[in-house]
Amino acid sequence: MQYVFFTKTMKALSVPQMMDALKAMGADGADLCVRDGYAVNPSNARAELPRAVEQFKRAGLTIPMVSAPTGLHDPADPVAETLFAACHDAGVPYLKPGYWVFRPGDFEPQLAAARKELAGWQDLARRHGVKCCIHTHSGNCLTVNAAASLLVLDGSDPAAIGMYLDPGHLALNGEPLTMALTMAGKRLSIVAVKDLMWERVGGDAVRKVRCKPLGEGFVNWRELMRYLISTQYAGPLTFHSEYEGLTDQGIIEQSRKDIAYLRAVEREVRAAA
Repeated sequence: MQYVFFTKTMKALSVPQMMDALKAMGADGADLCVRDGYAVNPSNARAELPRAVEQFKRAGLTIPMVSAPTGLHDPADPVAETLFAACHDAGVPYLKPGYWVFRPGDFEPQLAAARKELAGWQDLARRHGVKCCIHTHSGNCLTVNAAASLLVLDGSDPAAIGMYLDPGHLALNGEPLTMALTMAGKRLSIVAVKDLMWERVGGDAVRKVRCKPLGEGFVNWRELMRYLISTQYAGPLTFHSEYEGLTDQGIIEQSRKDIAYLRAVEREVRAAA
């Protein structure tokens, strides 16, 4: 398993600065956020992503996945082709696209539209040899959990279209973790790492999602690790560290603690197996 850090919070950093931060937190590499304003972005990805991968390799780090802009759900967008080509050239095996958002109205036409676009993502994945991984995210996303994701992914090729499960968001939705992992099955390609919980704000009817240090939120990390080890999972574990109120250095330090925590859980579960 590769312990990587999602670089969403590193928008102001150069590639060398990112590498220094990743080493400080004990990560194996990056879930590289390739969005406008970042060191590697859609406008320069064809040249800069392969260069970044080489820089990471020389530093003993890896980039196993790229996270595209959250609004990129249409494979006909030229950015989609650009990012797949960049990942192919750089040897990055996984790409996470954006989200299909549910809007009030009939469900079936929205599901049909998502499946149609998924076929385009599958074509891109096959042509470039880069797996497209669909993220489970709470809220009004058609892929809100594993069960909903299977509705969208029904009939697609597991070699081209993977599932990117997020135990934190699954816990918010109430989908049992082992059931979700089992439903993903051979599609499971990426696992997100963040501990989330609901927090009341201003009254019973208002809830806010709060990111907590690992072990303090809703996720059972030992349950997750038992499943991953038993199935010989060898993909990325991507740490999101979506903490509020921390400085950049504070996020690095908390991420260091989170990575150490999960590595300790992995050792404990392996020892007990």
